[in-house]
Amino acid sequence: MNTIKRHRYLFALSSGVILFCSFPSVNFFPLAWFGLVPLLLTLQSVDHWKTAFSLGYVAGFLFFAGLLLAIALLYPYANIFTTVLGYLLLVGYTALYFAVAAVLVYHLPWQSGILYPLGVATIWVGLEWVRSWLLTGFPWGNIGYSQWNYQPSIQIASFAGVYGVSFVIVFFNAGIAALIQDRHKWKKEIVTVLVPCLLAGMTLIYGYVIINNSKDNQTETIKVALVPGNIPQIEKWKSENVGKIVKKYLNLTRKSSIKNPDVIVLPETTFRGGMLSGEWAVQVSFRQWTKFHNVYKQMFGENGGIPMLMGATDVDTFEDLYNRVISVSSEGELLGKYAKMRLVPFGEYVPLADFLPNFVQFHPFENGKEIKLLPITINEKNQSGKTIEVGTSICFESSFPNHFRRFVKNGANVMAILTNDAWFVGTALPELHLAMAPFRAVENRVAVFRCANGGYTCAVNRFGRISTPFVTPHTSDEFLIANVALSDGDHTIYTRYGDWLPILCSILCLALIIYKILIHYSVIKSDDRQIER
Repeated sequence: MNTIKRHRYLFALSSGVILFCSFPSVNFFPLAWFGLVPLLLTLQSVDHWKTAFSLGYVAGFLFFAGLLLAIALLYPYANIFTTVLGYLLLVGYTALYFAVAAVLVYHLPWQSGILYPLGVATIWVGLEWVRSWLLTGFPWGNIGYSQWNYQPSIQIASFAGVYGVSFVIVFFNAGIAALIQDRHKWKKEIVTVLVPCLLAGMTLIYGYVIINNSKDNQTETIKVALVPGNIPQIEKWKSENVGKIVKKYLNLTRKSSIKNPDVIVLPETTFRGGMLSGEWAVQVSFRQWTKFHNVYKQMFGENGGIPMLMGATDVDTFEDLYNRVISVSSEGELLGKYAKMRLVPFGEYVPLADFLPNFVQFHPFENGKEIKLLPITINEKNQSGKTIEVGTSICFESSFPNHFRRFVKNGANVMAILTNDAWFVGTALPELHLAMAPFRAVENRVAVFRCANGGYTCAVNRFGRISTPFVTPHTSDEFLIANVALSDGDHTIYTRYGDWLPILCSILCLALIIYKILIHYSVIKSDDRQIER
């Protein structure tokens, strides 16, 4: 104990490093099952909540500093001072959740016994959920995401989402920490570690069983062509490149159509608003527009046309700009639009813009107002004119599990993630973003296809397995043809009830805070009475 007390900040730092190494790009997921142990051990040696706060903050700051480093590297697109400042502010803010968790763990009424790991897991998961919505929400870095590429450990997400996986991992960490702390009384504390080990074991056994008994090959499928384009972000920004970029997508679309897919998918913000109607023709030469128009007729004509889903910036009649996914039929008819509802703060809109006008350096997007499924009518020669409903999650939205599930609950047959990760090429962030897709698939038992400019393009089955090779800016393949299973219509517990576990954990955390306040108040009142006597 004295060793831990002398080197408490080194222990806190080691927790931050270990947890970071369990995430992309190191991806050594077993480390997450032990990453919190050093921090929890040192918290049991502190004698004041301020020390607990600082230890938690150190661990959290180091973890998020490594995880979110890519934000500081956005300087090719903005002033380096601005990007570094934004990075430090975001890391400083997210580290607060580790700090608050440490304080609440310090105040737990139980520092041993089975209630201790239960209390730690409840606190941690409750705060992960609060972070997902407070101040617009930032759910990146949930401990459960460390398991993204190990299927058996994430299958319980169909019951409680990624938060269920986080709960089991933290529960296990706390049980190990309690046993080490009271190792001289190991017989008394054996239950404290045995129950978390049993829960972790049951989680893995359930995962293996559900995967091995899956019958995904008997599910109806559609053939999807994913065409990411992989245009570098610095090129997308230059208006003189619009014609060249459009021609590249048209060429790739024509190539992929030879494979006779049921639908062709293009990534987030592929086209500028009004382009399909011809409004953008003033930005390129007449010859380029003529070529585009001929290909358009070929792609969407009545003979041999293929339906499409495409990302586009889109201006409505009121001049409001939206980040949308557009569904187009095989005849070129507009079937539906979905506008992004969860925008990136300071990237797509400016919070409190009325009070901070100097920060508005771009035309901000408007929030979409409602969940909309996009219909796709499969070509009659393939599926007898069958219409399927596609749910679409645009970029940042895929990190919000409760938002994602609403599409499935509303009847989506399959889910699409369209994103532009070209901002972060060469960093770990595209893989961090990818890590969320297997969870969204398992949570709702629905197949997900992902079309990412500058990121990872792939298909994920309903058990979270990435069932296709990746297409990235570094692969030779320019597009991906994938057979994607359609949902059987059965809703998981998570799809039906959403974030029930973290909400319950948050209520219990609030009860703990109220309990400590009441105890503190009663102690003060008791002291006052003694003084009066």
